[in-house]
Amino acid sequence: MRNKLALLALSVILIPLSLFSLSLNIRAFDHPGYTRIVFEGDRGFEFHVGKFKTELEIQLKEKAEPGTAVTTFSRSSLVEKVVHRVQNNRSVFKVHLKSSFKVNRNFVLERPFRVVFDLVKSEEKEAEPEPVIAPPKQQEQETAREEREKQTDTEDKPEEPGVFKRRAAIETICIDPGHGGTDLGAVGSLKVAEKDITLKVGKKLKQLIMSRMGLHVVMTRDNDNEVSLNSRVSIANNNKAQMFVSIHVNSSYRKSARGSETYYVSLKATDQDAFQLSEKENKAFEGLNDVGEDDELKMILWDMAQNEYIKESSKLAEFIQEELNVLLSTRNRGVKQAPFRVLMRAAMPAVLVEIAFLSNPHEQNKLQEDSFLDNVARAVYIGISRYIAYHNSVFR
Repeated sequence: MRNKLALLALSVILIPLSLFSLSLNIRAFDHPGYTRIVFEGDRGFEFHVGKFKTELEIQLKEKAEPGTAVTTFSRSSLVEKVVHRVQNNRSVFKVHLKSSFKVNRNFVLERPFRVVFDLVKSEEKEAEPEPVIAPPKQQEQETAREEREKQTDTEDKPEEPGVFKRRAAIETICIDPGHGGTDLGAVGSLKVAEKDITLKVGKKLKQLIMSRMGLHVVMTRDNDNEVSLNSRVSIANNNKAQMFVSIHVNSSYRKSARGSETYYVSLKATDQDAFQLSEKENKAFEGLNDVGEDDELKMILWDMAQNEYIKESSKLAEFIQEELNVLLSTRNRGVKQAPFRVLMRAAMPAVLVEIAFLSNPHEQNKLQEDSFLDNVARAVYIGISRYIAYHNSVFR
């Protein structure tokens, strides 16, 4: 009998979590000037958002159990009810609003996983903007804030942005997997090519951003093709991206060199290693072998253009570097500056991430592990999320 009970218990333990329906709790709060609605799951989930005149639709990629098919909010000034239905074994939640509306901001929190929408009433004659998914603020601040909401349903008004220039909400991010095609990038002693690692991380990062924040992601390359530095940044600029993240893998003549580095642009490098790295990466630049006065002038003009975003680029680099340090337990080589041409031409906050050293035997082995690359993508994703929260609080 004991053996049967033991086997039964073991079989329950071994059942994958994905076989259980997602448990979902929905709640709404009215605040001065806006209404907040929260979808809280007992685990993370992927979703897509659709917006209509008086309805907001959240489509999940799995089936959820909200407890009831219809959740009403009679005390809310804006939210009437949320209706749940299952379609093709996937849950669809339709939020019925009492008037036309717009999404003021939308972000994702973790621990527990929550998708949050801040809604405001809008005049029917106004054009309805598409909803924008913005990421979380720092965990402690948002968790404390939501606890206050549960108790008082009130929140202080945000501070005025002051002298900072107003910028549009971030909707498009450009991810640039370094190298590709005949340009292998760095190659380790085990014949591991930088171009392959950067593409894997880029794709993982794209999936995280799209599934968890609902933002549009542009890739400078999504296969093993060669893309010039001019074309890479042109893709970002032409798609009106509001953030440019270039993914690379480092290499050094010193095999002991290890850890992550995150760069933003400057004509003057932080140190000699940073300058040499930028020289190596700039070799793919078209016309580099024939650099004249015009080319030097262009570099100065590009640097001046990027100066408009220098503070934002610095913040983005700082957030990404901090997450790489924490999640990957790699040595903190810090945030640095160097004259990377691909960053100079970006009309947006732009950084270049060197995730680890292929020249280091231990890190080369780690870079071949899919789980390690998952952690890299997650670290960069969280850094991006923190930056967007900073952007929303300062520039809007």
